[in-house]
This record gives sequence, structure tokens and C-alpha cells, in this order.
Amino acid sequence: MSSLRDLLPNTQFVANYKQIQVAVYNTSIDSPNNGGRCCCWVVPTGASWATFELWSAGGDGAGACCCMGPYWGPGAGQYVVRNLQVTAGCYFTVCAAGSGCCAQYCCGVCGNPSWVTCGAGGMAACAGGGFMGCVLCFRSYQTCTGICISACSYGCNNVGDMAYPSIASVNKESNYCWSNMWMGAQGTPKLGNNFRQGLEYCTTQLTRDGYYGIEGSKWPGGPGNSARACGGGCCWGGAGAGGLVLITYG
Repeated sequence: MSSLRDLLPNTQFVANYKQIQVAVYNTSIDSPNNGGRCCCWVVPTGASWATFELWSAGGDGAGACCCMGPYWGPGAGQYVVRNLQVTAGCYFTVCAAGSGCCAQYCCGVCGNPSWVTCGAGGMAACAGGGFMGCVLCFRSYQTCTGICISACSYGCNNVGDMAYPSIASVNKESNYCWSNMWMGAQGTPKLGNNFRQGLEYCTTQLTRDGYYGIEGSKWPGGPGNSARACGGGCCWGGAGAGGLVLITYG
């Protein structure tokens, strides 16, 4: 997934270049409400360092009715890295975030967190979920993008050596169709190439565009997409993808 030098920026942990990786996640990566995955990882004999990489779940998009349009794009999950010196026989509880679900409300739901606790419960690393998407009446084609501290941390407070916050999705706005108008869903930190562009407004009927308006959320931690409606009833927002915890040790 990454080279060891990318994963372990602190060189005190890489004197021994032997490395082994363990990935913790729910294998139903395309399923809403997949529940995530937790396990107990015991430090094996011979290991002296470990790096935990965490991606939380992306935020869920908002549903829409009547003449609602996206106002605030849902955020990709946070990314956190923690380097630790470890002792054989010690154990860690490792939990990868579960995916979200579709929403038919003005706002979606925050993404679930991923976390790692040490021994009896001390927090070793934690990544807060991506923030929710929102829609408003008569508010379409608004540009909502940027890097923001997620209000959906669930007490994580970015515990880790390096923490990269949630990144909002974007709507490309225009007053004229020849300038193009579309929704985009941002990729998670370190996996920015997971960005994906949705339907072009000017080549589709402006009625209902929701859960399937953008290709499904990219795992790990990709956000859902918010719906858009100009008549024709209500439409669901898309679910955020679940998270991943990658353990590299040696």
C-alpha cells in the first residue's frame, strides 16, 4: 500500500528494516452500515516498533426533496499516523470504522471513527469521522470545499503523531451551462486520487439526483454524496465508506 519510508517518517523505528503489515477492516466495503471491524493485536516476539495508520469513515450525504440542492459537501474520513515503540506480548484493541448509511433529511450523518487502544484502554491513536453533507432549499451549485477540522470527532481529538483532518467534497458552480456544473466527492488524505466527479448538471434533467448520482464511495474513508431535487419527489443521499487500520511492525 505504501513504502516503509512513507509509513515510518521517524527513523528511530526503521533501523531494523524487516516489516510485516496487518490490515483491519470490514471486507464488505461496498455495504452500508457494515459495522466496521475490531480485533485484538498482540505484539509478536521480536517486534520492537509499530506504526498505526488509521482512516476513519467518510461522512454521509444529505437527502433532498422539493427544490433542495447541496450546500455543504460531506467530508472524507480523517487520516492519522502513530509511531510507537512496543514490547512483545503487549496487546492493542484495533477498530476500523464502519460505513454509514443513506439519508433522506436536510443533513446526513457524521462518519464513524477508527481507533486503537493500548492494553487496558489507554488511547494510542484515533481518527474522527468525516463531517456530514447538508442541503438547503433553493441552494444549488454552491462551492463548498476545503480542509476543515471535523466536528464529528467523537472525542478522538486527533490522537496521533500526525493527524490530517477531514476534507470536504465540492460542487463546481456556474451561472451558465456552457461553464459546466457538477458535484465531486473528495478522496481521503494520502489517497487523494480517490476523488471522483459526479453527473454533469447541464446534461441531465434537473429533477432528482441522489444516491447513484456519483459513483459509490471510495474505500477507505470516502464520503457519500448529497442529493439534489427539483420536483419529482425526494431522493436519498449516499453513504460514506468505512475505515481502515493498517499496522506495520518489525
